[in-house]
Amino acid sequence: MKEEKAKDLDEIQRLRELNAYRERENDNQGQKIRGTDYELAKTHDRANELSKIAEAREYDLRRTSEALEVAQAELANLKDQSARQQQDNAAAQRNLERGNDDRLTLLRQKEAESLRSKDLQAVIFDLEAKIRAREDQIAITRKEGDDVKFSNAGITDRNSQLRAEIAALQQHIAILEQ
Repeated sequence: MKEEKAKDLDEIQRLRELNAYRERENDNQGQKIRGTDYELAKTHDRANELSKIAEAREYDLRRTSEALEVAQAELANLKDQSARQQQDNAAAQRNLERGNDDRLTLLRQKEAESLRSKDLQAVIFDLEAKIRAREDQIAITRKEGDDVKFSNAGITDRNSQLRAEIAALQQHIAILEQ
């Protein structure tokens, strides 16, 4: 009887130690899960921030595209004006042949129109340079948008992996608690 009681006490002591060990193990797992939850929340917040940045860049891209369209329309208008002015110059030269008196007047008009044409060509060259610069900005903005999308995809993949790990840990805890 004493022998059985001693065995029972030894068994109870062993089970207490096993129970204490499992409690420590559960506490460790709980801390790991809390740490993982915290990291997951930080990652989710970062994903939200990156999404907002992507939306802002996309909005800037649309504004830049609209400005480019306006500049292209203005460039086309200036080219039309330039073509019309060149036609006017040809008509002025035909009128020069009519007479000497008209010739002096038409020469002055031609010089004025030539200066205006040069000014418009300078404006056209300036606008073309601006368009090229804006196209470069658009390309950079598109590349940054693609980079943000790629980064978001990586974060989303990592988020899925962390969720799978959490689920596996929770299953493991459930098995250990049984």
